[in-house]
Amino acid sequence: MSDQTFTLSNGLKLGYCEYGDPRGEAAFYFHGWPSSRLQAALFDEHAKKYGLRLICPDRPGIGLSDFKAKRTLLEWPDTLAELAAHVGADNYHVIGWSGGGPYVLATALKLHKRLLSATIICGAPPLTFLGDRQMFWLYRFMIQLRHYFPTLLGLVLRLGGVICKGDPCNRPLRLLMKLLGAEDRRVLLQPGIYDVVRDATLGALGRGPRSVIADADIYLNEWGFEVSQINFPIRFWHGKDDRNIAWTYTQQIAELIPQAETHWSEIDGHYSLPITHSEQIIAAAMQKDVPEVMKVA
Repeated sequence: MSDQTFTLSNGLKLGYCEYGDPRGEAAFYFHGWPSSRLQAALFDEHAKKYGLRLICPDRPGIGLSDFKAKRTLLEWPDTLAELAAHVGADNYHVIGWSGGGPYVLATALKLHKRLLSATIICGAPPLTFLGDRQMFWLYRFMIQLRHYFPTLLGLVLRLGGVICKGDPCNRPLRLLMKLLGAEDRRVLLQPGIYDVVRDATLGALGRGPRSVIADADIYLNEWGFEVSQINFPIRFWHGKDDRNIAWTYTQQIAELIPQAETHWSEIDGHYSLPITHSEQIIAAAMQKDVPEVMKVA
């Protein structure tokens, strides 16, 4: 891993780190919520294997990046274009997990001429359009706090930062783990996996709740575009045992995008799918041959 920062044209600092093969094809990885650039470490091994230079920026206010008030989703492609120029990437792949999914869609809309591929793993939906009924109950609870008790939401996020530092085999994390599907629990308890997820989460929460809440507001507000406007192939991956973000959201979004390709896993959840199938995800993005282990529609 190599942590770096540079200054955008608006004067704000953007932080990022790199994984994989430093001489490989460029790919930008968009982390989930609440998370940070450190999440991309989960893809490091297979990025190296397939010759992928994986560059993961912290979104504004997260990790190493400066806070920007009232930012919008459609500002992201301009930020990414500056980062791409800075790291010398003319053409590149984009990959987003969970909360990173909408950033892939915005990039595919605005920077499609630069893209080599676009991949979304268990992506967050446009909540103003599809609603939050199929979201994890904890997410729905936090959405209500954001609307009616934002100060209390800040306290909940601070508490979450304390809780996630614990051992996942002990309370209260053990109780939260029981809310996940069997494959998610199995994968998160593998040596080193929870450590990466925890460190990436703390990379966001460590800056305080303001930045994390501002990052969440992107999902709660209008995105500023219709997904049907995207004229670039989007490859979706989602597990049907995802308790965080229901796979039916991805199904609904994919039906609106003319060049969508969907990959479903019958047994995987929000965490197990990207971790267990990271090789298939990266190889598919790079159009490499690997055994297909998931249903493709």
